Amino acid sequence: MSANRRGVVRCLEKPVVYEVFLPSTYSTNGPALPIIYTFSPGGGGMVGDMLLTCSRLKIICVGITGPHNDNGWDIVMRESDAVTRDIRHRVRFDPSAEFAGGFSGGGLVSYGFSRFRAQHVAGVFMMAGWLGRGAGYPTYQTIDRVLTNLLVARARGLSDYGDWVMAPDSNYLASCGAVIHDEYFVGGHEVPSDTVKSNCLVWLLNQRIPAGPNDQVNASVQASDWRTRVAVGEKDAVLRECVLALMSHPRSWIALEAQLVLDDLMLDYDSFRPLAVNDLAAGDFASDLFYYLARGAGDGSDWPRYRSALKSLTGITGANGDRAGDIRNLLLKYTYPAPVLRSATGTNSDRMNLWFSKDTPGLDYFLEGGTNLVTDAWQQLTLPVLDTNTGWSTEFDLASDSERGFFRLRTSPSAGFSPPFPPQ
Repeated sequence: MSANRRGVVRCLEKPVVYEVFLPSTYSTNGPALPIIYTFSPGGGGMVGDMLLTCSRLKIICVGITGPHNDNGWDIVMRESDAVTRDIRHRVRFDPSAEFAGGFSGGGLVSYGFSRFRAQHVAGVFMMAGWLGRGAGYPTYQTIDRVLTNLLVARARGLSDYGDWVMAPDSNYLASCGAVIHDEYFVGGHEVPSDTVKSNCLVWLLNQRIPAGPNDQVNASVQASDWRTRVAVGEKDAVLRECVLALMSHPRSWIALEAQLVLDDLMLDYDSFRPLAVNDLAAGDFASDLFYYLARGAGDGSDWPRYRSALKSLTGITGANGDRAGDIRNLLLKYTYPAPVLRSATGTNSDRMNLWFSKDTPGLDYFLEGGTNLVTDAWQQLTLPVLDTNTGWSTEFDLASDSERGFFRLRTSPSAGFSPPFPPQ
């Protein structure tokens, strides 16, 4: 794709296509431009609807084409995960000015997009859409949270039958610390005019926190340092620094660079699995970050990144637990790596130590033993266990009258509840 062109692009990693428009001033070595990802209730994205406005305002416009009303969040997450990764590896854009937008049901999806890309999305342009709560649906849930200072520009026709959602949605968003701007126009449930679109997008651009003059260069230098250190075996430290950058400096050049490094780290699960992730990050948004990375990877059959995201989730502390049911559903749908149980005996071979590092959150573990693999039934053992987020271990005396013993570990996804997603 070249500047001032609109076209359909195929992702490099996955068999997913999307539409993109690059403004006339786009250049791979010029000033980074704002970007908006768009969703339509009928599918296909909204590049056509946004073309003139984005051309005039010099905004890159991406249409994520697969999602449409009633075809489910799996498609939204699968395509959003693949497309956003493709864009950040191939397109130069301003990470302080990453937005999502959509009409009607596409507006609902754009809110969802801002949640599972909370560390990157600065604002949402909602056209006659809603958060998907109330009027027969469950009311607002904890999983509807958005990151503080999310900018929300809402445009709606004066005779739109969905106007009733504006006040309750506004109250909920404000409770999360979102900043809201509303534009009304003469009309009903329809895409607003280019004038209204422009007003909303200009507001988003003006209200965001722009990058500092040295942010891009500093982030590039840091990214080079990270990659150099990864190459010499410092993956543990680099992982922690990337996650810290994402959590502490969202919507920034350093967050973009950290995500790019994380993309590569998580793709090599064999080298990611041994990393120490204890106390990797804390809080609900850290839990959301890796849950949504796991969900998008699972929905897209990206198994190395799926397993790496599960591993990372074991190191998240201080979350409120509202992802327990969502994680259980992931494990049941896409399975999970079997734990690697390790053992050692005491000096006199009269005491057994068993342990493993956890690779998956939300599992119950059952240690079973037996003395004869052919004739004995496995018996569940009740032993004192040290069980943390990231590890499991036990130590016990071996029976003095037994010449041999066998042990195995059985796992099962833990019971858990999560609030329902909004209808899609």
